[in-house]
Amino acid sequence: MTAPPQGVEVDHVEFPAGKIRYYRAGSSGPAIVLLHGGGLDNAMLSWRHTIPVLAEDHRVYVPDLPGQGGSRPWHGRANQRTFEEVLRWLLDAWQVRDTMIVGLSMGGSIATGFTLRHPRRVRGLVLVGSGGLVPRLDHHLLSYLATRVDFVGSASAKLLAKHRGLVRRQLAKRLFTGDRPVPDLESIVDEVSAEAGQRESVFSDWQRDSLGRRAMRVNHGPHLDQINCPVMFIHGEQDTAVPISSSRQAATAISGAQLHVIPGAGHWPNREKANEFNALLREFVNSRA
Repeated sequence: MTAPPQGVEVDHVEFPAGKIRYYRAGSSGPAIVLLHGGGLDNAMLSWRHTIPVLAEDHRVYVPDLPGQGGSRPWHGRANQRTFEEVLRWLLDAWQVRDTMIVGLSMGGSIATGFTLRHPRRVRGLVLVGSGGLVPRLDHHLLSYLATRVDFVGSASAKLLAKHRGLVRRQLAKRLFTGDRPVPDLESIVDEVSAEAGQRESVFSDWQRDSLGRRAMRVNHGPHLDQINCPVMFIHGEQDTAVPISSSRQAATAISGAQLHVIPGAGHWPNREKANEFNALLREFVNSRA
């Protein structure tokens, strides 16, 4: 584990299915929870540069989701419903009655599902390149088959753990735009390689369970009009992992929702354009504190 930023504490909660490691920062203000994405992601990878910014005005909680980062081993499937329940347990353990939730990619799907299931516990929602908003993916069948062949996920994890150059190329192709240097790219490469080295597959349980053969098993789209809290969508202009059209359509379905597109950013605007991303996020959460 790479060291967290100064002032960020590390702790864990034990549940029957396993341990959840989480990071905590900020001593006062409203609570805010940050949820990372699937694949080879974890709390520090997604939110390293965001936690200190938000901690100036908030109590910030950032878990490694089950099966990722330091929340291993996890017994049982870590799917959408499991994640929603774990988030509820964590809020209870932290004695947080209600919170703002920021979710990236898979974390966006978890945040959306939790908001629909527990609306009174969510003060606001920020969805960043969010999953779980479309009925089908681009190249859907290919994605489905890839997650069903164990060798693909396991071999990919082993290769990425051993070859930094491959990690760098995959980041440029799938998560960043490749147009300009990412300020701390080598640190990100180290963290992704380390995560790959501790994982049996590049695919998370959520990715496997949410993908049906012909359609997504997790699709919050038809229910978005039930969300009544303030919502902001953030999407990288050049995101190739999640099409920007999914955020545009979702934003029109939620009354009063905002959509901000970050130019020159891919699927991880939180790392590729950290300053711009954090400024948008801080303005939104502080205006609703």
